[in-house]
Amino acid sequence: MRHAGGGGLIRGSGTARFLLPRHPLLFILLLLGAAGCLRDPPPPTDPELAEALGLPSGTPIHRVTLSGRGEDTRILPSLVRVRPGDLVQFVTVDRRVYAVRFDLDALTPESLDFLRTTGQEGSPPLATEGARFVVSLEGAPEGSYPFRVEGYGAGVEGTILVESPP
Repeated sequence: MRHAGGGGLIRGSGTARFLLPRHPLLFILLLLGAAGCLRDPPPPTDPELAEALGLPSGTPIHRVTLSGRGEDTRILPSLVRVRPGDLVQFVTVDRRVYAVRFDLDALTPESLDFLRTTGQEGSPPLATEGARFVVSLEGAPEGSYPFRVEGYGAGVEGTILVESPP
């Protein structure tokens, strides 16, 4: 039995086998196009911040937005995957006051030492719209860096995951 359509399944003699589509070249081109979509996107950057910090153009700078509504504090994204040497900026998008603190008890001794040595355990109060706390992961050990953001309401948690390139 053959299903309607270009390719399909043929049954008979107790076995089933698949046929190639009617236009194998088109099928292959579609497959290659889909595979191209699976590549990692280029790392995010912030040219204005890179220039202000004297960093080379194209320096990977990841952004975590801090906002709130009512009693809720929000962070987006809550999981940030980075490479050693990348920067992460926490940016307020409203006029609420926020503070970012790494969960020091949940860090490995190497990660804790890195944050303490670089003075990046937590932010000062971020009290104006557009205020930033920038964390440099230059020399950071790989691993998970859980953090908590406090605002008007209950705090929310997130994680920076430092991973080596594949």
